[in-house]
Amino acid sequence: MGERLRVSTDDLHTVGVGLRTVATEFEGLDKLLDSYDRRTVGHKGLYERLQDFSDDWDDNRNKMIKEIEGLGTIAKEAAKAYVQLDTALYQALIGKDKKR
Repeated sequence: MGERLRVSTDDLHTVGVGLRTVATEFEGLDKLLDSYDRRTVGHKGLYERLQDFSDDWDDNRNKMIKEIEGLGTIAKEAAKAYVQLDTALYQALIGKDKKR
């Protein structure tokens, strides 16, 4: 029972922002895959395989983007909640009442 909970709210917020950056990078990948055409690849069979991969990747990438964005939001909101809780506990300890 004597263990302490330590949370770096700055780190938690940074993770949230970083996850949003990752999601943004994933969103831009479709433009990269679209830039390859049959002439660029040079082989019809390879191009068709790349198209199949691209189609499957689009579905999975969109799911991943939503999940990553969700984790980022949760991390930022958790940081905010910890700061609010820490502030409220501090004010309670020093005797400051919000109702005054």
